[in-house]
Amino acid sequence: QLLVILRRRKWSLILPVLFIFLAAAVIARMLPPIYNTSSTILIEAQEVPDEFVRSTVTGYAEQRIQTINQRIVSFSRLLDIIERFKLYPELQGRWPVEQIVDKMRKDIKLKLISADTPHRRNSKSPSATIAFTLAYDGKDPDTVQRVANELTSLFLSENLQVRERKSVETSQFIEEEMKKAKTSLAKLDEKISSFKTEHIHELPDLLQVNQQSLNNIETNITRLEEQLRSLKEKK
Repeated sequence: QLLVILRRRKWSLILPVLFIFLAAAVIARMLPPIYNTSSTILIEAQEVPDEFVRSTVTGYAEQRIQTINQRIVSFSRLLDIIERFKLYPELQGRWPVEQIVDKMRKDIKLKLISADTPHRRNSKSPSATIAFTLAYDGKDPDTVQRVANELTSLFLSENLQVRERKSVETSQFIEEEMKKAKTSLAKLDEKISSFKTEHIHELPDLLQVNQQSLNNIETNITRLEEQLRSLKEKK
């Protein structure tokens, strides 16, 4: 029965399929091409072990990436890129500047790349972000590539500035703590000197010297007692 229905209604099925296919092909041919350029940025851990120097940038990588991304896609940054590369010429004069900037913000896509890490298998989230892709869509391939490279450079530069600021803050904190430690150490040295002066003969360092002196005194006492007995006998 199904075969009979298909034979009887075959043109009712074939013609709509052909029409939809041809319409989709014509529309795809008429639409302008969209090019995409993406950069993959790896997240590298610091080379110095954490046992010696703690990382100057704390928190999860995802949060830092999103924070830097918000700075990159700010209005002023994107407007400067649009003016330098002369982006969206067909929208200039037709759309407000805010909408053009928002259009570029939508054309920029950030995607995180995660992987399982052995040292986090027992944690609630065993996967960690090891890289991310930064992509840009546009109509001109050369311009798209240059804009994607510019966005990548801005991202790396912003990340470097963040690490430098954190390093400066960490250095200042360490210097302040060092000054406090030196002041505290100087006070302790002063107290120790005063204690040694007041108890110069009672210190553990002088135990051997005091013991030797005591032995010498006892020897002298014994010798004097013998001399005293000798003198008494002579008397």
